[in-house]
Order: sequence, then C-alpha cells, then structure tokens
Amino acid sequence: MALPPAEGEDFALIQDRARLALGLLSQHRIPPTPARFTVAYVHHAGEMPDLSLAVNRLVGHNKLTATAVDEIFDQFYGRQIEEAELRNASQQIERTVNEVVEYIDTATDTAQRYGSVLAEFTDKAREQAADIGSAVSNMLDETHRMAETNRSLEEQLQASSREIALLREHLERLEMEASLDGLTGIANRKRFDASLREAMGAANRDQTNLALLMVDIDYFKRFNDTHGHLLGDQVLKLVARYLTDCIKGNDLAARYGGEEFGVILPRTRLEDAIAVAEQIRSHVASKKVVNRRTGQALGQVTLSLGAAEYRRGETAAELIHRADEALYLAKGGGRNRVMSESNLPAKV
Repeated sequence: MALPPAEGEDFALIQDRARLALGLLSQHRIPPTPARFTVAYVHHAGEMPDLSLAVNRLVGHNKLTATAVDEIFDQFYGRQIEEAELRNASQQIERTVNEVVEYIDTATDTAQRYGSVLAEFTDKAREQAADIGSAVSNMLDETHRMAETNRSLEEQLQASSREIALLREHLERLEMEASLDGLTGIANRKRFDASLREAMGAANRDQTNLALLMVDIDYFKRFNDTHGHLLGDQVLKLVARYLTDCIKGNDLAARYGGEEFGVILPRTRLEDAIAVAEQIRSHVASKKVVNRRTGQALGQVTLSLGAAEYRRGETAAELIHRADEALYLAKGGGRNRVMSESNLPAKV
C-alpha cells in the first residue's frame, strides 16, 4: 500500500503536505487516523486525481465527514487487500494443480513400467514356454503394484478435486463480497464505478442511450442525530430495497457513499430516467419508517434525485458531476423532488 510520505521527495515539501493534510482534517473536525491522514495527504499531493475529485466533491457540498473519508480510503486502498486475498487463493490453486500434475506423472511412469513388463512377459511367453511360470509370477507382482499405485492416485486426485472445489467457492465468495455494500446488501462503490465504465463502453459500442441517477436521503443527518445510528442504518437498508424494487433488467442500484446512492440505467433516455426517478421518489415518500423493536412510527423519509444522460466521449466523472449537480439543485429547491441536467445552468 502506497502510504505517504513518498520516498525521495524533498523533506520540506513532505512536511508542508502533511501540515495541509492535518489542517484539512482539523477544519472538518475529523479525528486523524492513519487511513484518514493517507487520504488527506494523497489529496494534497495530487497523486490520485480520482481521489482528489471525490474529496473536492464532498468539500464542495459540505459533506466531508470521518465516515466519508473512511469510505474514500476503502474505495481506493481496500481493493489492494482484496487483491492480496485473491492472489493467495490463486497461489493455492496453482499449488494444488501442480500436485495433480505430479500425481499424473507418477501414474504415467508406473503405466510405462507396467507396459514394459507386459511386453517382456509376452516375449518370454513366445520364446520360452517352459519359463512361463516365472514370467506369470513377475506379471502378477507388477499388476499388484500397478493396482496399489492406481488406488493411491485415485485417493490423491479425489482429495485434490475437493480442495479445488473449496478454493473455487472461496474465490466466488471473495468476488461477491468485494462487490456488495456490507450494510445494505446492494452494489458498493467499487462495483458502481466498474459497472458505469462497462455501461459507457456498451453505449459507445452499440450507439445506445445511458442515463444515471444520483439519489440522496433528505435530512439524513438530522434523522441520525434524533433517532441514532442503528435506526439510521435501518433507513439506509429500506431505501436500498426500495431502489431495487423500482429498477429492472440490467439496471443497477448502488450505495455511492454515506446516504447517497447511484442508479445506472443502460439503454435509457433522459426523459425515461426522469420517470424512473419520479417513481422511486414517490415510492419512498409513500412509506413510513417504523422502529421494528418498539413499533414507534418515526415519520416519512424522502429523497432528492438528479438525472443525467451520457454524452459520448465524456468521462464517468463528468457524467456523475452533472447528475450530482442536478441532485443538489433538487435539494436546494426544497428536497423530495427530481431534477435533471436540463434544469442546470448552461455552463454545467
């Protein structure tokens, strides 16, 4: 993991970046842990433009919190831990396959030796019928050894087969866990980023439409402060479920970060994306949040949504930016509403 400071850099420059990093965390009252300091330092160093884009976006909307910084660290550095686990599993598979190859080599050598003995037996049987008894005895001994070798090989291959099956299940589980948000169970930010890139590639290749929704829970911080984080987590799970209820086919709903979600809508025009967003908004607004433990009604949860359509040749960051700006236009306009890029000033 590439942690600051970078080797070979000027000490004064490193010190200045470290001071700026701590200043950023202090300004937003974020306790400085090693992971959070890493995010702030790399941001000021300009070493990862995508990371800086994420930080600047949160700062611009006054949403840079400890949780948000932790999520950025997980997004940009957590994948290295996942890759290490995958490499370890792959190495185990390679070792197991090599063992199988050795078993097969052993069986091949044994079969070749058995073939030689069989050929020798045949030759002797033809040349010296009188020595047939000795030849048969040798043949029986070699056949017994061959049977024992085959039995051992079968056991070894069965064990290796079970090991490979377990490793395959482990890899599949790792892949699944790496793509899902631990709290809500829907796609996480990593899968959102990968899926958006894939959807953009398909839109370019097939000359089809692609739309994106950015979704934010209204007054979520107030709800958390009033009712506590456990009920806040319940709201996040409910919203995630309502999002998946309202999409279909190849559409993808993901937790983008904190209380914000993203919805990728392949083969969808802007006007249709607005209709989907409105369906999501009204579906959530019609529900009441209830404390499952006490049965107490906690009121209504509403969403603000922004919609944008992909423009061929643009980056994912540009598409997200327009949808995000539309989202904050919706929040600034009173919340519990849908706005699209068509409502934005021409310069955006």
